[in-house]
Amino acid sequence: MMKFSETIRRWMGWCPNAAMSGTGRRRYVAPGDEVETRVAGGGSREVVEGALVDYGPIGTPATLFILPVAAALLIGCLFVMAPVVGLFVLVIILAYSGMELYGVMRRARVEVTPDTITITRPLFRPVVIPKDAVVKVEVKENKLPVPYWFLAVALGALLVSATGSIYLGWDNPASMRFISGLGAVIFFPMIFYRTYARTRYPRTLTITTPKKIAAIYTDDPERIARVLGVTG
Repeated sequence: MMKFSETIRRWMGWCPNAAMSGTGRRRYVAPGDEVETRVAGGGSREVVEGALVDYGPIGTPATLFILPVAAALLIGCLFVMAPVVGLFVLVIILAYSGMELYGVMRRARVEVTPDTITITRPLFRPVVIPKDAVVKVEVKENKLPVPYWFLAVALGALLVSATGSIYLGWDNPASMRFISGLGAVIFFPMIFYRTYARTRYPRTLTITTPKKIAAIYTDDPERIARVLGVTG
Protein backbone atom coordinates (compact mmCIF):
# COMPACT_ATOMS: atom_id res chain seq x y z
CA MET A 1 0.00 0.00 0.00
CA MET A 2 2.89 2.36 0.82
CA LYS A 3 4.55 1.80 -2.57
CA PHE A 4 1.18 2.17 -4.33
CA SER A 5 0.57 5.47 -2.52
CA GLU A 6 4.02 6.74 -3.50
CA THR A 7 3.24 5.79 -7.13
CA ILE A 8 0.00 7.78 -7.03
CA ARG A 9 1.88 10.74 -5.50
CA ARG A 10 4.39 10.62 -8.35
CA TRP A 11 1.67 10.19 -10.99
CA MET A 12 -0.66 12.87 -9.67
CA GLY A 13 2.35 14.90 -8.94
CA TRP A 14 4.32 17.29 -6.91
CA CYS A 15 7.47 18.94 -8.08
CA PRO A 16 9.38 20.85 -5.44
CA ASN A 17 12.17 21.80 -7.82
CA ALA A 18 9.79 22.92 -10.59
CA ALA A 19 7.37 24.89 -8.39
CA MET A 20 10.02 27.03 -6.72
CA SER A 21 12.30 29.78 -7.93
CA GLY A 22 14.12 32.82 -6.60
CA THR A 23 16.34 33.43 -3.62
CA GLY A 24 14.67 36.24 -1.63
CA ARG A 25 14.56 35.91 2.17
CA ARG A 26 11.45 36.30 4.31
CA ARG A 27 10.45 35.33 7.81
CA TYR A 28 7.08 33.60 7.95
CA VAL A 29 4.91 31.92 10.53
CA ALA A 30 2.03 29.93 9.08
CA PRO A 31 -1.29 30.97 10.67
CA GLY A 32 -2.92 28.21 12.66
CA ASP A 33 0.00 25.82 12.33
CA GLU A 34 1.79 24.34 15.31
CA VAL A 35 5.31 24.26 13.99
CA GLU A 36 7.99 23.81 16.61
CA THR A 37 11.74 23.70 16.16
CA ARG A 38 13.93 22.63 19.02
CA VAL A 39 17.47 21.52 19.69
CA ALA A 40 17.91 18.42 21.83
CA GLY A 41 20.80 16.39 23.13
CA GLY A 42 23.11 19.31 23.82
CA GLY A 43 22.68 20.76 20.36
CA SER A 44 23.46 17.49 18.57
CA ARG A 45 19.92 16.88 17.31
CA GLU A 46 17.52 19.27 15.56
CA VAL A 47 13.85 18.31 15.52
CA VAL A 48 11.11 20.03 13.52
CA GLU A 49 7.53 19.09 14.34
CA GLY A 50 4.53 19.97 12.18
CA ALA A 51 6.19 20.27 8.78
CA LEU A 52 4.74 19.26 5.43
CA VAL A 53 7.08 17.01 3.45
CA ASP A 54 7.07 15.72 -0.12
CA TYR A 55 9.52 12.98 -1.00
CA GLY A 56 9.97 11.25 -4.32
CA PRO A 57 12.11 10.71 -7.43
CA ILE A 58 13.84 13.68 -9.05
CA GLY A 59 11.90 15.09 -11.97
CA THR A 60 8.41 14.08 -10.77
CA PRO A 61 5.91 16.02 -12.93
CA ALA A 62 4.22 19.00 -11.30
CA THR A 63 0.64 18.70 -10.05
CA LEU A 64 -0.54 21.72 -11.97
CA PHE A 65 0.50 20.30 -15.32
CA ILE A 66 -0.52 16.66 -14.83
CA LEU A 67 -3.89 17.49 -13.24
CA PRO A 68 -5.87 18.25 -16.45
CA VAL A 69 -4.54 15.11 -18.12
CA ALA A 70 -5.32 13.04 -15.03
CA ALA A 71 -8.84 14.46 -14.91
CA ALA A 72 -9.53 13.52 -18.51
CA LEU A 73 -8.11 10.02 -18.05
CA LEU A 74 -9.97 9.45 -14.80
CA ILE A 75 -13.37 10.57 -16.04
CA GLY A 76 -12.92 8.90 -19.42
CA CYS A 77 -11.88 5.58 -17.90
CA LEU A 78 -14.76 5.58 -15.46
CA PHE A 79 -17.24 6.04 -18.30
CA VAL A 80 -15.94 3.15 -20.38
CA MET A 81 -15.23 0.64 -17.62
CA ALA A 82 -17.65 -1.79 -16.04
CA PRO A 83 -19.46 -0.52 -12.90
CA VAL A 84 -17.56 -2.86 -10.61
CA VAL A 85 -14.24 -1.49 -11.90
CA GLY A 86 -15.52 2.06 -11.53
CA LEU A 87 -16.45 1.36 -7.91
CA PHE A 88 -12.99 -0.07 -7.30
CA VAL A 89 -11.40 3.10 -8.71
CA LEU A 90 -13.72 5.16 -6.51
CA VAL A 91 -12.50 3.25 -3.45
CA ILE A 92 -8.91 4.02 -4.45
CA ILE A 93 -9.77 7.71 -4.86
CA LEU A 94 -11.40 7.77 -1.42
CA ALA A 95 -8.40 6.03 0.16
CA TYR A 96 -5.88 8.33 -1.50
CA SER A 97 -7.85 11.47 -0.63
CA GLY A 98 -8.17 10.32 2.97
CA MET A 99 -4.44 9.67 3.21
CA GLU A 100 -3.63 13.11 1.80
CA LEU A 101 -6.03 14.85 4.18
CA TYR A 102 -4.63 12.91 7.14
CA GLY A 103 -1.10 13.80 6.11
CA VAL A 104 -1.92 17.51 5.92
CA MET A 105 -3.67 17.45 9.29
CA ARG A 106 -1.09 15.36 11.18
CA ARG A 107 2.03 16.76 9.47
CA ALA A 108 5.51 15.27 9.51
CA ARG A 109 8.52 15.21 11.81
CA VAL A 110 12.04 15.99 10.61
CA GLU A 111 15.02 15.03 12.76
CA VAL A 112 18.57 16.04 11.89
CA THR A 113 21.49 14.34 13.63
CA PRO A 114 25.22 14.59 12.85
CA ASP A 115 24.93 11.58 10.50
CA THR A 116 21.36 11.35 9.21
CA ILE A 117 18.19 13.18 8.27
CA THR A 118 15.07 11.26 9.32
CA ILE A 119 11.65 12.19 7.92
CA THR A 120 8.63 10.64 9.65
CA ARG A 121 5.36 11.08 7.76
CA PRO A 122 1.89 9.83 8.78
CA LEU A 123 1.04 6.43 7.29
CA PHE A 124 4.49 6.02 5.73
CA ARG A 125 7.62 4.36 6.97
CA PRO A 126 10.34 6.79 8.10
CA VAL A 127 12.77 7.97 5.44
CA VAL A 128 16.39 7.99 6.61
CA ILE A 129 18.80 9.99 4.47
CA PRO A 130 22.51 9.62 5.29
CA LYS A 131 24.20 13.01 5.26
CA ASP A 132 26.96 11.72 3.02
CA ALA A 133 24.28 10.89 0.41
CA VAL A 134 23.05 14.51 0.22
CA VAL A 135 24.02 16.16 -3.06
CA LYS A 136 22.45 19.59 -2.54
CA VAL A 137 20.52 21.53 0.09
CA GLU A 138 18.70 24.72 -0.91
CA VAL A 139 16.22 27.18 0.56
CA LYS A 140 14.10 28.53 -2.27
CA GLU A 141 11.11 30.72 -2.97
CA ASN A 142 7.95 28.65 -3.02
CA LYS A 143 5.27 29.89 -5.37
CA LEU A 144 2.77 28.56 -7.86
CA PRO A 145 3.72 28.70 -11.55
CA VAL A 146 0.16 29.94 -12.23
CA PRO A 147 -2.02 32.42 -10.28
CA TYR A 148 -4.58 31.27 -7.73
CA TRP A 149 -7.48 32.60 -9.78
CA PHE A 150 -6.59 30.15 -12.56
CA LEU A 151 -6.67 27.25 -10.12
CA ALA A 152 -9.95 28.48 -8.65
CA VAL A 153 -11.56 28.75 -12.09
CA ALA A 154 -10.31 25.29 -13.10
CA LEU A 155 -11.53 23.74 -9.85
CA GLY A 156 -14.89 25.50 -10.17
CA ALA A 157 -15.38 24.20 -13.71
CA LEU A 158 -14.53 20.66 -12.63
CA LEU A 159 -16.92 20.82 -9.68
CA VAL A 160 -19.77 22.16 -11.81
CA SER A 161 -19.26 19.33 -14.30
CA ALA A 162 -18.98 16.74 -11.53
CA THR A 163 -22.08 18.02 -9.74
CA GLY A 164 -24.01 17.79 -13.00
CA SER A 165 -22.90 14.18 -13.42
CA ILE A 166 -24.02 13.33 -9.89
CA TYR A 167 -27.40 14.98 -10.43
CA LEU A 168 -28.03 13.23 -13.77
CA GLY A 169 -26.94 9.87 -12.37
CA TRP A 170 -28.68 10.17 -9.00
CA ASP A 171 -31.36 7.60 -9.91
CA ASN A 172 -28.69 5.03 -10.70
CA PRO A 173 -25.75 5.23 -8.24
CA ALA A 174 -24.01 2.36 -10.04
CA SER A 175 -23.84 4.32 -13.30
CA MET A 176 -20.52 5.61 -14.61
CA ARG A 177 -21.94 9.13 -14.67
CA PHE A 178 -22.67 9.10 -10.94
CA ILE A 179 -19.42 7.35 -9.97
CA SER A 180 -17.21 9.66 -12.03
CA GLY A 181 -18.96 12.75 -10.66
CA LEU A 182 -18.64 11.57 -7.07
CA GLY A 183 -14.97 10.71 -7.56
CA ALA A 184 -14.22 14.13 -9.06
CA VAL A 185 -16.07 15.97 -6.26
CA ILE A 186 -13.89 14.23 -3.68
CA PHE A 187 -10.58 14.05 -5.51
CA PHE A 188 -10.01 17.47 -7.05
CA PRO A 189 -10.83 19.59 -3.99
CA MET A 190 -8.40 17.39 -2.04
CA ILE A 191 -5.65 18.00 -4.60
CA PHE A 192 -6.40 21.73 -4.51
CA TYR A 193 -6.24 21.78 -0.70
CA ARG A 194 -3.01 19.78 -0.73
CA THR A 195 -1.44 22.35 -3.04
CA TYR A 196 -2.83 25.29 -1.06
CA ALA A 197 -1.46 23.97 2.23
CA ARG A 198 2.05 23.91 0.78
CA THR A 199 1.93 27.29 -0.94
CA ARG A 200 1.13 28.98 2.39
CA TYR A 201 4.86 28.75 3.09
CA PRO A 202 6.78 31.36 1.08
CA ARG A 203 10.07 29.46 1.39
CA THR A 204 10.88 25.78 1.41
CA LEU A 205 13.91 23.58 1.96
CA THR A 206 14.87 21.02 -0.67
CA ILE A 207 17.27 18.16 0.03
CA THR A 208 18.52 16.39 -3.08
CA THR A 209 20.13 12.94 -3.18
CA PRO A 210 21.40 11.17 -6.33
CA LYS A 211 17.94 9.72 -7.09
CA LYS A 212 15.37 11.48 -4.90
CA ILE A 213 14.41 14.89 -3.58
CA ALA A 214 12.68 15.96 -0.37
CA ALA A 215 10.80 19.25 -0.09
CA ILE A 216 10.24 20.42 3.49
CA TYR A 217 7.62 23.12 4.06
CA THR A 218 7.99 24.85 7.42
CA ASP A 219 8.06 28.35 8.87
CA ASP A 220 11.86 28.45 9.32
CA PRO A 221 13.61 26.36 6.64
CA GLU A 222 16.79 28.41 7.07
CA ARG A 223 17.30 26.98 10.54
CA ILE A 224 17.33 23.41 9.22
CA ALA A 225 19.69 24.49 6.43
CA ARG A 226 22.10 25.94 8.98
CA VAL A 227 22.10 22.68 10.93
CA LEU A 228 22.99 20.92 7.67
CA GLY A 229 25.89 23.31 7.23
CA VAL A 230 24.31 25.49 4.53
CA THR A 231 24.45 29.27 4.84
CA GLY A 232 23.47 32.20 2.63
